Parts: sequence; C-alpha cells; structure tokens
Amino acid sequence: MRKRVERRPFDTFKYIIRKVILLILAVLVAFPLLYMICSSLFSARDFNNLRLFPSVPKWGNYAKAFGYRYFTSFIINSIVTSVLAALIRTTVIVLAAFAFTHLRFKGKNLILGALVLTLFVPHEAVLYQNYKTVATLGLINTWAGIIATSLFSAAQMLLLMGSFVSHGTQAYDAARIDGSTDIRYIWDVLLPLSGPAVLTVMIQTLITTFNNYLWPLLVTNKPRSRTIQVGVTMLGFSESGETGAQMAALVMVTVPFLVVLALAKRRIETALISK
Repeated sequence: MRKRVERRPFDTFKYIIRKVILLILAVLVAFPLLYMICSSLFSARDFNNLRLFPSVPKWGNYAKAFGYRYFTSFIINSIVTSVLAALIRTTVIVLAAFAFTHLRFKGKNLILGALVLTLFVPHEAVLYQNYKTVATLGLINTWAGIIATSLFSAAQMLLLMGSFVSHGTQAYDAARIDGSTDIRYIWDVLLPLSGPAVLTVMIQTLITTFNNYLWPLLVTNKPRSRTIQVGVTMLGFSESGETGAQMAALVMVTVPFLVVLALAKRRIETALISK
C-alpha cells in the first residue's frame, strides 16, 4: 500500500503563498491582453470614461476593422514576410552552425570572430546603409526588402552551435564513412537531435519579424505593401474617434498569433521531454 504523505503546516503555508504569487503574476501578465479585448468593444464614450469593461459591447468594431480597404493586405504581408524570414534565417543559421562545428576550412576562426562582432553593432547604426542598399537594389515595397535585414543572427547561430557541439562529431564521422552527404546528415541526424533549439530559432525569428515596426515603415511607402504593425497605426480610426475598431484590428492579429505560439510551446516541451 502507498504511504500517505502528510504535509506540515509550514509546507502547506509555503504552497499557498507560492500559488497566490503565481496567480498575481499571471493576472499582471494577462491584464494587457484582457484590456485590449475589452477595449475592442468600446465606444468612443467608453474610452473617455476610462472604463475597464464596455458599457454596451460594440461588436461592429470588428466588422469595421476587417472591412478596412487594406486590412487583408496588411495581414498577408505580415504572415508571408515573417514565415519567409523564419524559414530562410533558420536554414542559413543551421548551415552556418554546422560549418563552424563540423567542418575545417581556412579562416574559420577569423570568419566566426567577425560574425560574433556583429553582436556589438547596434541596428540603428546600420539602418541608413541598409535602407540605401535595399533602395539601390529596387526592393522598396517588396517582401524581399522587408525581410532583407532578418536573414541572419549571430546570437542564434551561437545557440545552434552550442546545441550541435553537445552531440559530438562521432555520428558525423560515421555518416561520412557510410557515404552520407552533409545535407543528408543535417536532415536525418542533426536536426532531429537539435529539434528544440532549431524550433526556438524559428519561433524567435517569426515573432521578431512579425512585430518589427521601424524597418517595414522605412522600406514601404504604399499602403498595400505595409505590414500589420505599420498598417494598424494608419487605419485612421483614432482620428475619427473609432479607437475601438483599431483595438479590434489588434485583437484579430494578436489572438491567433498567441494560439500558434501556445501550440509551438507545447511542441518544444514535448521534444525536450522525449530527449
């Protein structure tokens, strides 16, 4: 028979305190999202009265936001650019991390040091030069121009390098003896072993690109080419007193994105447990 474990009064008190603290933190974290959802149903009078809940829910805010002329274009541009940036950057970083951890070539340490030094260069310092380059290539108002600065990250490369190094090179040497190519080894062996790290890089890139505001603002000057982060500030509802419609647009963008992140989080946890 299983023995019944009795909790001491002090342990029970600590357990209750811990749960209360976690509950308070959860409320503080969730409050901005809850307020955004509530304010998406506000009328102009509700905003003036600084209410927490709408006096009368105004569901028409969602129809007004979705019916905006370029709203669908904003959504498509954001989804396409963030997914493309995530896929391309993850591919580039996986190949770079593999090269620096498994291959030997001349100037390896020098190139790695130069890439690491980019971590100390602020994005604002190269903003003008990046814009000038994109404009010279004729990539203004294009998806390629929006994702041009999101195709590599030295910090994420170092993250994958740490993951790749932890698995050693014995499997790679055995695969080469069996006649496997580098690409096949990466796909069949390295990626399954480093699945959580690779998925983390992809999710981070997806979030960063989707939430990017300044760069898409600079490289797009046509409403149809804007991403949602830029476009939602230009809906014009706030100027006409329809701030609720603007908040409704934010809800329609944010909530599905949070659902995707929640599903990806469970995938990462499952992968970690399975390892």
